[in-house]
Amino acid sequence: MKMPKLSFVLLAWLLFAAQSAVAEDMLDVPVGISPVMSSAAMFIALEKGYFKEQGLNVIINPFKASGAKMAPFLASGQLFVGGGNINAGMYNAIANDIPIRIVSDKGIVSPGHGYLALIVRKDHVDSGRFKSFKDLKGMSMAVTAKGVSQQIVTEMYLKKAGLSLDDIDLKFLAYADINIALANKSIDASVQIEPLVAESVEKNIAVRISGNDEIYPDQQSAAIFYSPVFMQKYPEQAKGFMVAYVKGLRDYNNAFEKNQGRDEIINILIKHTKIKNAAIYAKVVPVGLNPDGMVNMLSLKQDAQWYHEKGYVKELPDIDNIVDLSYAKHAVKVLGPYK
Repeated sequence: MKMPKLSFVLLAWLLFAAQSAVAEDMLDVPVGISPVMSSAAMFIALEKGYFKEQGLNVIINPFKASGAKMAPFLASGQLFVGGGNINAGMYNAIANDIPIRIVSDKGIVSPGHGYLALIVRKDHVDSGRFKSFKDLKGMSMAVTAKGVSQQIVTEMYLKKAGLSLDDIDLKFLAYADINIALANKSIDASVQIEPLVAESVEKNIAVRISGNDEIYPDQQSAAIFYSPVFMQKYPEQAKGFMVAYVKGLRDYNNAFEKNQGRDEIINILIKHTKIKNAAIYAKVVPVGLNPDGMVNMLSLKQDAQWYHEKGYVKELPDIDNIVDLSYAKHAVKVLGPYK
């Protein structure tokens, strides 16, 4: 028996109305994050629909420079979530009564995961200008901003040769601009991030000298931050966001630690990062990303002490209060521990 035409029209209208109702129920969640490999879990959760499963419409806002640039946007609620390197600027914002919280891992330099690495211009290595860490003396080196986790590691490389930050010309450039500066010879070296490390080697711009895991193993280099607006106004959605993000963390670990679904994850990274050559991802040193979203508290406290001693923060940050792992623990409770 044929269904009357009107019924088809009515059915189409009902389907449209249902879809519109679902769309209206979705919460827009603006996220600030850098287009780098340590942001992989965020991109995976977005592309695989994990955020949508939680009723969230995640809107990615790319940031070229350090996480400190996100602080005012997180404070005002223009961003609900941020992801970036650990830095003094974020701690200073928190000290000014802006209750931004560190809620999950976004990059730990665990052994074998030196995704941040010291790179030096290839011509300096070829000519013999650079042979060891002591040859960093007098060089111009780039980090993303003053008072960032990269700067701590830069100092550690220098200390290995009896040098200090005063012995170099420290420049401040976004990750994406560091390789450009190396190529045009306006800087000599940098602590760079993957996949840009692999790109610099592939293009014969620089030589990878040492992974950060060799100089400062288990440094908590980057983290996920929550805006007070997100936590206070949308507490259930903040929990749901973390469930989706942790699923992304686990997919990343499956791909790069267990070689499960690696090609799919690389295609997602190609879509969201500056590196569009899949072959480069075969050469990257994988990012350390905790599959349960946990962070290294000891590293955070050590680095906070460094920021304080260097005068980048006036008061020593209260890391126990700044870190709130309840969201990640909720995600693990929902998903079960990673296996």
